[in-house]
Amino acid sequence: DTPPDATELAAELERHLAPIRHIEEALDVSRRWAHDRQFQIGAQLLRGLIAPAPAAAVLSDIAQVAINALFPRIEADFALQHGRFGGETLAVVAMGKLGGREMTPSSDLDLIFIYEVPAGMDASDGAKPLPPSQYFARLSQRLINSLTALTAEGRLYEVDMRLRPSGNKGPLAVALDGFVRYQEEEAWTWEHMALARARAVAGPAGLRARVTDAIRRVLARARDPARLLKDAADMRARMAAERPSEALWDVKNLRGGLIDIEFIVQCLQLRHGHAHPEILAPGTAEALARIAAARLLDPADAAALTRALALWQALQAMVRLTIDPTQSREGAAVFPEPLKRRLAAVGGAADFARLEDAMRATAQATAAVFRRLIETPAG
Repeated sequence: DTPPDATELAAELERHLAPIRHIEEALDVSRRWAHDRQFQIGAQLLRGLIAPAPAAAVLSDIAQVAINALFPRIEADFALQHGRFGGETLAVVAMGKLGGREMTPSSDLDLIFIYEVPAGMDASDGAKPLPPSQYFARLSQRLINSLTALTAEGRLYEVDMRLRPSGNKGPLAVALDGFVRYQEEEAWTWEHMALARARAVAGPAGLRARVTDAIRRVLARARDPARLLKDAADMRARMAAERPSEALWDVKNLRGGLIDIEFIVQCLQLRHGHAHPEILAPGTAEALARIAAARLLDPADAAALTRALALWQALQAMVRLTIDPTQSREGAAVFPEPLKRRLAAVGGAADFARLEDAMRATAQATAAVFRRLIETPAG
């Protein structure tokens, strides 16, 4: 069957959860539902019934629907003891692959929690009141636990919080004004690059809108182009030193792979977002298309990067679906023949050998664009 859209997925999960009264049972039901839908997408990917890009969008919708279904239930259970702050309080912001709607079958969730409380409220109104910072840190941890806890139905998702303000040293949840102040005064360039993929995925509509506006203001501010390029080149060099990879099938870290394309797109968004706010989009492919439409990138480079992005994302989705991640870099040495044929078909090649030739050429061409747009001018 054609996978449902986000609205249909949300209605489907809510039908399953409607009769449930206990949080523990809701966790199991949400896992059964999500795993069934993920299995459907995986089977269709293997059989060629769905292309990798729409599969990534559906996998992202499944994650967002699950968060939105569990969030109000976790919040209501938490409020039984600690009360509420009233109004619109906590928003969940997705970064990385969920933010860009680019999830693979094994993607974790990069999340940020941002709250806002009414003026003058120093504590929640429950039997055991808490100050805002403590209240929302605990509530955020409850939501994380609801996603990551290993129940009889397995785990829903792994959650990575390292992209929050101040990283692992920062609080789990941050007030909106504190978030804005951090992004304006303390955040590094690479943090703004990561913020280019941010998307508010859960929480009250008004707060989500204010968070989205705050993020866009940060991304659209005027910048020093030279400093931007130098910071991006330095960060890419550090990543290459910490995670050196010459493996052809490490399509994320390979020079000319996904990271290089994402860096180029994010740099262009930060460089030109002030004059061209229309290029700001959390999805890498969509942002690249908007950049090309605004004539901010050479047409030949834009076409090459678009082809490379589609190839890397398609191959990454198939490999993560089928091969142990600790072995996937070995490529041909561990890929069974049916998988080689499927990968060649996904990559638009006549056979596996020609696919690998195309991958090498794509990586070299992408790396050359990266050097020309970022490394050389940064130097």
